Parts: sequence; structure tokens; C-alpha cells
Amino acid sequence: MPLPVVDLPPWAWALFAGLALLATVIALQGKLLFGRTWRIRRTDPGPAAARRTTEAVWLARPGGVRLQGWLTVPVSTAPRRLLLWFGGRNEHVAWTPDLAGWLPDDCALLAFNYRSLGGSGGWPSEAACVADAEACAAWGLARLGLPTGALHLAGRSLGTGVAMQLAARLAARGQAPAGVALITPFKSLRAVLARSPVLAPLTPLLRSPLDSVATAQALNCEVLVLLAERDRQVPHAHSHTLVRALQTAGCNVTVQRLAGTNHRSLARTPAAMQRLGGWLLEESAAR
Repeated sequence: MPLPVVDLPPWAWALFAGLALLATVIALQGKLLFGRTWRIRRTDPGPAAARRTTEAVWLARPGGVRLQGWLTVPVSTAPRRLLLWFGGRNEHVAWTPDLAGWLPDDCALLAFNYRSLGGSGGWPSEAACVADAEACAAWGLARLGLPTGALHLAGRSLGTGVAMQLAARLAARGQAPAGVALITPFKSLRAVLARSPVLAPLTPLLRSPLDSVATAQALNCEVLVLLAERDRQVPHAHSHTLVRALQTAGCNVTVQRLAGTNHRSLARTPAAMQRLGGWLLEESAAR
């Protein structure tokens, strides 16, 4: 027996299509926000690359989730500090051993792919990824036998939001990181999406706001902010709002804008990697 044909007016079909799209966005927003990895974008390995060794590592998380990561350490000396890197959207962090070649000789570098990126399992969200970040920090410090005060955090774009959330969580427990490096940071993910006429109506439904301005008040540490010369994704005004919030909280913030860069290229340019390594060297000398 043939199924009856439902004859609905065009506006009803448009309404159903809109509701279906909205439901899809709500259900998949974690994946849409954190993205997926297209390719590993290598860069200049840096002057200290020959003095480094890299190991592929895995971190087990509840529910059978495994996170894929890379740990890069000095060859001839035991590291005294750990830099934990948080990538941007669509960023496969297998490139980070290149960044390690620009860091001081006493600093190890650890980075894990977010859930569902690269070889990492699970489904990404703010809650899950910040909890993962906390576990990554604990794992890295334990693996290297370092105290909590030896931890530094660095994030690019989306990763700045994760780094800020983790820094605030650690500070609330009296285990604040020694420093936080933010590359093209935003006020909040909600503020970034609100700039788009298409995405702005969906911001009230956002379950991963990554509100960095709100968490800034919990910090009182050294902060490096690197800005691109041109940035269409995160306006400089957003970054400067965060800088003011960090300064109000008592952070010593260094801001540098690098010529010839944009939002996508900044983190992997030799000048930015050299500046990050120099900041870590300066921070160590000041202690």
C-alpha cells in the first residue's frame, strides 16, 4: 500500500528544514568548533632541534578514550620546565617538535590532539577538553618528575581558550602555572561567533563558550600575547580586552604584534617561535 503524500505549504517545509539544521548544529557543535585535522603543517625546526628528541605518547582517559600526543625533551639534560601546548581549530599537533627547537634547553614540550582530532578518540567539548588538559598537565609533570610550579601553558586561537580555562582551574587550587603564552587570543568563543550574521543567532545555544575574560580574574602570572599583523578571525580589539582583564587581575602582560603575519600563519613563523622561546628564557632568568 503506497504511503500517503503529505502536502505541506512551502513555509512548513522551510521550517522543518531550519529545525533539522538547528538540531544538527546543536548535536555536532563540539566537532564543528574544534574542527578536524586536514594535514600536519610542519615548519622550521629551529636552532635547537638537534639537541631534542621526540616521543609519541598516549594518554588514557575515562570511557576508553585515548589521546594522541608528542613529548619533546632535551637530549643531554633533564628538563626543569614543561611547556604544554594547546592547538587551534583543525590543528594537528604533530608539528610541535618543530616548535621545541626554538625553546630554551631546560624546557620540555608536550602537546596532545583534542578529542576526535588526529588519532585521539572521543568527542570534543569545552568540559571534556579542559578536563583532558588538566590530565595532560598532571601526566607531563609526573612523567618528567617536575613540580607544579614548573608548568607553562601556551595556546593558539581556540587553544588560548583551553589554556585560560586550565590556568584558572589550576590557580583555584593554588597550583597556578608559571606563565601563559597566548597567540591570537579571543575574549570568548561566543564573542567570536557573534561577529557572524549566520552564527550569531546560535550563540545562546553554545555549550562551549570558552570565556577567557571571565577566567582572567583568577590569574596572577607572567603572560605573553602574540598578535598577527592582520587577523580577520579574531579582531585585535578582542585580544586587547583580554589583555586589560589580565592586567587588572595582576598579571604582567607582554604584548607583541608581528609584521607580515596573519591569524593562520603567526604561530609557525620563526619570529613568533623565537619570541616564545625568548620569553621563556627571560621568565627563567627573572626567577
